[in-house]
Parts: sequence; C-alpha cells; structure tokens
Amino acid sequence: MAGLKPLLQNASLTLHPGQKIGLIGQNGAGKSTLLKAILNEVSLEAGNIAMPDTWQVGYVEQEQTHLSFSAMEYVTTGDTLYAEARTRIDQAELNNDHDALVASYDELDRISGYEVPQKAQQLLYGLGFSEAEFNKPVESFSGGWQVRLKLARALMQRADLLLLDEPTNHLDIEAVSWLIQWLKGFSGAVIVISHDRHFLDEVVQGIAHLDQGKIQYYSGNFAAFERQRNEQLMQQQALHDKQKQQMQHLKSFIERFKAKASKAKQAQSRVKALERIESVAAVQASNPFQFHFAEPEHLPDPMLFSDALSFGYEDHLILKDVDLTLRAGDRIGLVGVNGSGKTTLLKLLIKENPPKSGKLVHSKGLKIGYFAQHQLESLNLDQSPLAHMLSLTKEDMERVTDQEARDFLGQFGFSHDKTLNPIKHFSGGEKARLSLALMVYQKPNLIILDEPTNHLDMETRDALEMALQEFSGALILVTHDQHLLTSIVDQFWWVHDQRVERYHGDLDAYLQQRLRLLKEKQAQIKAEKSTRPGNISDTSNASSANKKAQRQQNAHYRKQLKEATRDQSKRLAKVEKQLSDAQKQLADLHAEMEDATLYEANRSKELKDILKQEAQLKVLIESLEDEWLLLEDEIEEITNSFSEV
Repeated sequence: MAGLKPLLQNASLTLHPGQKIGLIGQNGAGKSTLLKAILNEVSLEAGNIAMPDTWQVGYVEQEQTHLSFSAMEYVTTGDTLYAEARTRIDQAELNNDHDALVASYDELDRISGYEVPQKAQQLLYGLGFSEAEFNKPVESFSGGWQVRLKLARALMQRADLLLLDEPTNHLDIEAVSWLIQWLKGFSGAVIVISHDRHFLDEVVQGIAHLDQGKIQYYSGNFAAFERQRNEQLMQQQALHDKQKQQMQHLKSFIERFKAKASKAKQAQSRVKALERIESVAAVQASNPFQFHFAEPEHLPDPMLFSDALSFGYEDHLILKDVDLTLRAGDRIGLVGVNGSGKTTLLKLLIKENPPKSGKLVHSKGLKIGYFAQHQLESLNLDQSPLAHMLSLTKEDMERVTDQEARDFLGQFGFSHDKTLNPIKHFSGGEKARLSLALMVYQKPNLIILDEPTNHLDMETRDALEMALQEFSGALILVTHDQHLLTSIVDQFWWVHDQRVERYHGDLDAYLQQRLRLLKEKQAQIKAEKSTRPGNISDTSNASSANKKAQRQQNAHYRKQLKEATRDQSKRLAKVEKQLSDAQKQLADLHAEMEDATLYEANRSKELKDILKQEAQLKVLIESLEDEWLLLEDEIEEITNSFSEV
C-alpha cells in the first residue's frame, strides 16, 4: 500500500459495532495511510476493506473549509442531516413554499434537529471555546483553534465509525480529559491513532499494533498491550539482560534520592516509574531510542524567583503580580486551559520576553534547556543534524568532534547516513528528536518543556520519560499527555485569571474540578433552553407584596399540571426503565462481541444467536425511543397550553 515498498502486506483487522481500537506503531508504519484507505482516499494494491453499506464514517477534515462560517454554524453543519434540513427550510422560505416549509420542519423534528445547536454548544465548551467566540468566523481563529473546530465538527457527525488521527494534539489537558469522557459515551465504533498512553488506556478496548507490515491485535487497553507485548519480548534473553540493567539503574537512583529527606517527595515519581518498568521493561529495552540527561555540574538553590512579575500587550494584561520560587530538584507541572498564559510564563522565565513590571532573578550557574514547538521552525532546514551538532560552541563547552556528534545523534535514532541529510526532508517527529538532542547535549540543570510530545511517536516519548525520570535537576513541564505528567512531576502550578498559584492537589483532583465546571456550564445551557418567556413560575418582577399570592398560584398551577400529565408521566417512567434495561443488554452483548474467540468456526452458532439478539435489541430500543419522544412531546404540549392560560 502506497509507495514502492508496501507499508502493509497481508494485514487484516476486524472491527465490531461499538468497538474502540487504538492504532499504534512507529512513525511511517502506515497508520494514517490505513485510515485514508478506509475513507477510499488511497487505493489498495491487494485485498479489500469491507463494512456495512448503511454505516456512516465520521472523520476530521484535512482541509479547512467554510472559513466565513461562524464557529457555531461550522460545527452544527458537521451534522449533515441537520445541514440538509436547514438548507431545505431556507429554500422553502425563499420560494414562499408553505407545503415544502412544513415538510422540512417535520423532517427537522424527525431527526431531533432542535437538539443539534445545544449539542454543538456543549462540544465547543468542552473543547475550550467561550460563548463569546461562538459567533466569530472560523478564519479569525489561530491554526490550533481551527484544528479544535474541525474536531468538534467531526464529533457532530452521526457516525457509526469514527476515525481519529492524533485527536489530542493541539488540545490542552483539560480538553483531553473532556474528550475522553465524550468518547466513552459515544455508542459507535472508533479507530484512533494516538501516542498518548493515558488517552488510549481510558478510551480503547483493543490495540492494533502495526509492525513490519503486519497488524497484530491485542485485546484490552494500552497497559494490557504492554503486558502482552512484554511477555513476547521477555523470551529474548538479550532484552531480559538489558531490562535488568535498566531496573538496577533506576533502583539505585531512587535509593540515592530517598537517603535525602529533602528529596523524598521527588523520589515518589521515580518509584511509580519503577513499578511500571517492572511490568513493561522488555518493551522499553527494545526501544531504538536510548538517551540520558547528563548529571548537572551545579544546582543553584533557588534556581530562579520572581517578584510581582506582570506581562501583557498594550491594554491587555496576561499575567499579573506573579510571585514564584523554583528550588533545585523541583518537578513542576504547569496546568491551565489554552490561552491562560502558560507559554507566556515560560517565555518570561527564560527571559525571551521582557516583563511589563516586576522582576525575575536567575541564580548564578543556572543553565536552561528549553524545548517548544516553535523551536522546530528555527532549525536551519538546509543543514544536516551533524552540522547543527558541530555548530554547538560555548565558553564552558568543548567543541564536539565529528565522530562524537555522530555517536550522540545515534542515541536519538539518527543513523550515520541520516546525520548527513538536510532536515528540510525530515518529518515533524524527526525534527522534534533533533531539537531534543541539541538540548540534551548542552547539559542543562533546568529543563523547560512546552508540549514536547507533539510529533513524537510512542518510542521517543518513552525514551524521553525514562531520561526525565533519571534527571536530578529541576523541571517545568507543559503537556496534554496525562501519563507523562503523572509519572514525572511532583507539584502543579495553576495558571488562571492572570495569576499563577500552587495547586494543592493531584492531577486527578484538578481535572475533576475542570470537568465539574464544564458540566455545570452545560446544565446551565439546558436550563436556559427550557426556560420560556411568560412562564407562570417567573416571578422575578413581582412585588414583595404579591410574592405569597404568586407562590400560591404557582402551587395551584403545578398541581393542575401534575394531574393533567399523570398518565403520560407514568408511561414515560416505564418507558425510561425499559429503555435503560435494553441499552444495558445491548452494551453487555457488545462486550461479548469483543472476545476474538467468538469468531472462530466452532462458535459460529453462538455468534449467530448473539447477532440476532443484537438486531432485536436495536429494533426495541428504536421503538422505545420513538415512544419516549412522543410522550415528551405530549407533556410539553400540555405544559405549553397551561402556560398560555
């Protein structure tokens, strides 16, 4: 498939309704090409991809379209049935065609189109947009926020199968947490390419590993994949020996830290890493990337501090009165929604941006290694990795020799031939690895990383994690990769409302707080939608003298309404119970269908019975949903008639 050398050969994969699969493999293994093949965007040289004719496939558009649309309009029209119904309504109104207008509104009602704008609002809120941005044109947003809009538009699709390629890139950790919850509630099937192990652990029930032109399927989440893969690799004695060396190195490092009471807390993340490496060390040992941060020659304490530090542009203040102290050995995770000022703070700390007021003091001997995505753009595209390495000269650093540079770059996956190629032909992941290599070589005692895992494949992420675990200097990390945060950092700085303050709690507590705020906002949207002008319960303008009479009138109204809707309410409660039971039975069936052995020849009768039950349940659920909607409409109609009295 694609190119002179086949990316995949005799590869097969089976996906069942409702199943969520993570697609992993090294960069260039063919993951994105496989998704394009499912979408018929690339042709197959052999074999076929089959799916039910009725299935709708949802995906994120590659090109940015409809730039003049508002964010809200762009997202809602991702629901193609809704978009078509709205187009027919607009055309009928233009033609003054009453019959066509009635028919179009009936169609909008049939597809529950009135709920679409509310769903779009919830998606936009979940992905970090404010209400003030809903009516802004798509073209007014930056590239990263346009990617979020494309993701929201994809999630609006009524898809039986959703294809996602690195959906967490360009998201902050709060939006990733929300997306995880959304995908957990999505009833369709999902194939997702991701290098974010926490995201995969939470979302998928199977891993498809692309390796050497084949697809190997592993049941369970990413942690289960690592355990199964580890068992395979542990059979190779050489890897087993390498694993023991890694574990011993990490154990000695932890013991050294634990011996110092002041460093006991910093050792905790290393303890977590050791627990993990004991179960997946063989996978790590097979990693082609192995690098280490040099032991800092000097660790000033404190490393830096700020006093009443403020920054902004003209009348727009981003950070105000920031007081921080970074101690030697601190491992800081920087959290806060995109746009809160995290990157601005980092640029202040490295003195790339001058403060508007206040002061920042770097201690003598501080040596900062800074990695950010925009640094990839500053690389000389016409130079090779070797030329970049040879150009590293500092007063306190000896000039690197040609062979030393080649050997060092080899740790980051650059072969001797690759070290001579101009980097303009490199992928984003290769450029990121080169930037990391240049930073590591300069032996910093403070490492500042701003979204380091974008463009990095799983192997490079793992190598970076191991190197950071061993690093004894200070660290400040911004990332949407929850696994990396929880395994590396010990404390969090929260950037919000122009302030930076210590967050007293772990990452789970912080994300739960953010999700709770989002749910409250979404509940508010529902409440505002259900509130109607003139409702008899609206007593905001009633005088204090009439409040008692108003309450009595409301009580009388509620009693009449309750009596009028008693039969519908009883039937509605019964239907809701039946619907809940049927949905649970269907979910249990789908769980059974994830068992790969179910599709073996000796279980064909059992599979046939399960598929029959699935079809019957789907018909029942559809019927119950129709009845539920009908009862809701009846209750709403009665309520409206009372409100008009």
